[in-house]
Amino acid sequence: MSYSLEYKPDVKRFLRNYPGLSREGRIRLYVNIDSNLRQFGDYYRQDPTMRLEPGSDCFWYSLLMRDWHGDGRGRTFIFVVRDIAAVYGVLELVYVEVDEGSA
Repeated sequence: MSYSLEYKPDVKRFLRNYPGLSREGRIRLYVNIDSNLRQFGDYYRQDPTMRLEPGSDCFWYSLLMRDWHGDGRGRTFIFVVRDIAAVYGVLELVYVEVDEGSA
């Protein structure tokens, strides 16, 4: 199933203002999230090891990316995604953090 993605305002603000990412890097980040999470969200939703805890309505989603147009550093973007509205075709990205030491 293909989902609509809803970014909470804090997540949008964080990604828009994240230092070291170029405009091209931000576009590529959104395109990768869209092509992966939106298209294959059921894969992540059905994996119990991705849940924050058993029975939680949230799961982890991560994306490794290097921005060659920005500072060239590799980063892992780690998102918490709420799927309580998945029955309506919506996944909500409610939290994001970045691990800069993993790439």
